[in-house]
Amino acid sequence: IFLVMAWGLLPAAAQTPPPQDDNQFWSEVQLIKALDKKHDLIIIGVLRIGQDLKRPVDERIGVGLAFKPIKYLILMPTYIYVDQQPFPGRRVSEHRLIMNITGKFNLGKFLFTDRNLIERRARHESRDFTVYRNRLQIDHPAKIGSFEFKPFVADEVWYSTQQGQAGRMGWFRNRISAGIIKQFNEQWNAEFFYLRQQDGLQRPGDVHALGTLVRVFW
Repeated sequence: IFLVMAWGLLPAAAQTPPPQDDNQFWSEVQLIKALDKKHDLIIIGVLRIGQDLKRPVDERIGVGLAFKPIKYLILMPTYIYVDQQPFPGRRVSEHRLIMNITGKFNLGKFLFTDRNLIERRARHESRDFTVYRNRLQIDHPAKIGSFEFKPFVADEVWYSTQQGQAGRMGWFRNRISAGIIKQFNEQWNAEFFYLRQQDGLQRPGDVHALGTLVRVFW
């Protein structure tokens, strides 16, 4: 009897849908080596803890070469290897070839940063596809006592050529974030932020994340 009951429960367990929401912690470190005044070598490492902060769900390592032809423009071709485990039973490995085109301009003391990423993603289990991401960030210097920092807000929209289960492709994700940038000394700075992601295609797509981004200059 117990075997029959257990057998009857297996299909229901197998059909349990993946979670829509997740709470995560994101950590990224960039090691930046100035080759000359207009070229930087950047080594990137990323670790994200998810499944409601229980285990790693996203690990990345990569390298980029930043070109700075003029003061407020950066061109950075990048390669990143991604290994994801977004929920139990699902694993994705991905090679990404990325072109990063970032422009900046000042309006008074406000700094506007417009980042455009064109990502070509190669997966073993599916066809290659392309993702376009546009992120606009605004920051402004501030000071509390002797503590100097830059609060910022940002919004990023995503477009994908990959078709989902419903056959959809197009604009599928939005990320809103806010935090502070702190320059500790000439060798390193850090960002501390909260991010809210809404995603109508992937699972889990709606994410609350606290995160850090540390840049080390050597």
